[in-house]
Amino acid sequence: MTSKHEGNPVRQGGALALAVAALMTVTGVTAIASAAPAAAAGALKVTVTSHFVFQPTTGGTSGDSTFINNGATNGKKNDLLFVMPNLTPGGISPCPCLLSPEPPIGVRYNGSQWGIFNEDGSDIGILFSYNVLVVPNASKSAFAVHATSSNTHGDHVIINSPLTNGHPNALIQITQNFNPAGVPNPHQVGVRYLTGQHRWAIFNEDGAAMPHNASFNVLVGRTSTNGGRTNVLTTTTANRPTAPVTISNPETNGNPNNVVFATQDFNPGGKGGTGNKGFVIASYSGSHELLFNWGSPPIPLKTAFNLLIYSS
Repeated sequence: MTSKHEGNPVRQGGALALAVAALMTVTGVTAIASAAPAAAAGALKVTVTSHFVFQPTTGGTSGDSTFINNGATNGKKNDLLFVMPNLTPGGISPCPCLLSPEPPIGVRYNGSQWGIFNEDGSDIGILFSYNVLVVPNASKSAFAVHATSSNTHGDHVIINSPLTNGHPNALIQITQNFNPAGVPNPHQVGVRYLTGQHRWAIFNEDGAAMPHNASFNVLVGRTSTNGGRTNVLTTTTANRPTAPVTISNPETNGNPNNVVFATQDFNPGGKGGTGNKGFVIASYSGSHELLFNWGSPPIPLKTAFNLLIYSS
C-alpha cells in the first residue's frame, strides 16, 4: 500500500465518452451555468476552522492520491480534514464522463501536504472536486478515532466521547484518515447509534470487518465548525422523486456556491436503521443542492444524512 501512495502513473479521469447531457439524464442532474467557487486560501496562514472547494489538476495528482495546495493544510500534519465529493462546484458541470462506480475515499498526509485518496488504491483521476473542511486543532468536539482490539467489534469501531455517549441525537461528521498507522479501509462508512451500549459507532456499510488501526476524523455538532449549519436529512419520496435527494434550506436554495458535507447516519436519534453502500456525492442543479449515489442504485428511502452546510 505504501508504494501505491508514493506515485503511480496518473490516470486522467478514466474513460470520458458520454456527453454531459446523457450523464445528467442518468443521474437526474441538470447542468447550469454559474459563478466559479471562491478561491482557496492560498499561502495564507490559517489558524481557525476553514472550508473551501478543492479542484484537482493533473499536476497535483499521482496514482490514487490528489494533493491539496492550500495555506490551511500545507505543512500542518495535525489538521483534521473532512471531505465531500462535489460534481458541480459553483453549479458548473465537469467534462463528459462515464457513470462508473467509485471507491471510498479518505485523507492522508505525505509529510508536507494533505491529499485525498482512493482507499482501494485505484487511480483517482480529476473528475470530482472536493468540499474540504479543515479543523486546525483537535478538541472535545473534533478528534480522531483509532480502531483497536478493545473498541472494534465486527464491522464497527466505537466512538467514546462525552459529547456522543448517551446522546442519540448527536450530529456527527466523519472522514477516513490513512494516518497515523497507514491502514486503508476500502469500504463506504457511516455512523450508527448502539442503543444497548449508549454509544455511537463508525461502521462499514457493507458489513465488512473494520480493520484494526484504521483511523477516522470525527466532528461532533457545530462548536468547531466556524459558522456551519447542521441538520439531519432523511430520504423520502418527496425529496427523492428520482435518483438524487434534494437538500432544501436557506443555506443552499438558489445558492450554487454553498459548501456541504454529508455523513450517512444509520439511525438518527437511535431510531430506524437504513444503510447505503453507494458512493455519495454532492451536486447542484436548478436551484437546489443534491446528494446522489454515483454509479450505484439510488439512495434508499429512509436513508438519513447528517449535514454540515456553509452558505459560501
